[in-house]
Amino acid sequence: MAGNVFAYFLLAVAIRQLKLDLSYPEILAIRSAGGLAIGLVLGCRDRKLFREVRHSRLPLHLARSALHAVGAIAVVWSVANLPLGLVASIEFSGPLFAAAIGILVFRIRPAGLAWIGLGLIFAGAAAIVFQYKHIMGLAIIIPFAGVGILTCTNIMLGTLSQRQSTHSILFLMNAIQLVIFLTLSMVGAGALQLPSSSIATTTLFTHGTATFAFAIVLMAVSGYMTQASLSQATRHGTAVQVSALDTLRIPALAVAGALLFGEPLEQAFVIPSAVIMCGAILATYFDRTKRVRDVVGSIKTKQRQ
Repeated sequence: MAGNVFAYFLLAVAIRQLKLDLSYPEILAIRSAGGLAIGLVLGCRDRKLFREVRHSRLPLHLARSALHAVGAIAVVWSVANLPLGLVASIEFSGPLFAAAIGILVFRIRPAGLAWIGLGLIFAGAAAIVFQYKHIMGLAIIIPFAGVGILTCTNIMLGTLSQRQSTHSILFLMNAIQLVIFLTLSMVGAGALQLPSSSIATTTLFTHGTATFAFAIVLMAVSGYMTQASLSQATRHGTAVQVSALDTLRIPALAVAGALLFGEPLEQAFVIPSAVIMCGAILATYFDRTKRVRDVVGSIKTKQRQ
């Protein structure tokens, strides 16, 4: 997940730079095209990737990629228009969505003590979000919607990761989403009817041809990195674990935003963020304990048989 946090920061730098010239669908089309190019290179080096793509369950990939495209637009809007620390703090709801989906869809409940961690994540992040609610208005729904949608797709990603390689999953996702984002680009970003933000954000580099080209490369590479690292994480942890660990980006991105983008780091940010960190650690540890206990129990059952 450390790689995911680093890639997320690079993605934020690219989005802020590209928003000066491009619409949100155009920015995401660059990410998809870059990811698809990387996939083609990997496929040429190992033909097994293309064979795996041909034998994939296309309906599940189509559903996940389309849903993920909606969540990606919400995330790009949030990163482009809101302070990085605020965007990261809103993503606290990821573990809560993961827990809710686990209960409703899979009938899997987090371990008893993991609820304490989930409660701390909710309380700490809510304290941060409430500070901005009067400034953002209804626009605050957008980053929350993005988190909820991407949590669903992360769970679907965990299912796909058990059946095929990370590279084949990303190849199909980028191919499908490239068509989606190119279509939206031709229709026009105005059709999305996304509201503007009252919070001003800055870019890391000055506006120019060289920085524009650099941002394109950064967007293409970092977009692939975020999905690849997330796919690997879902192979080794539960949905709640991955979502909880993902909240560790809150202090990292808040500090990066303050140092590089000049975004104010409010004192009121510190205590709620510490609460979220504690909640993430507790949720991760206790949910892992349950996972290990279930695995050990299944092994013992097989041994008895």
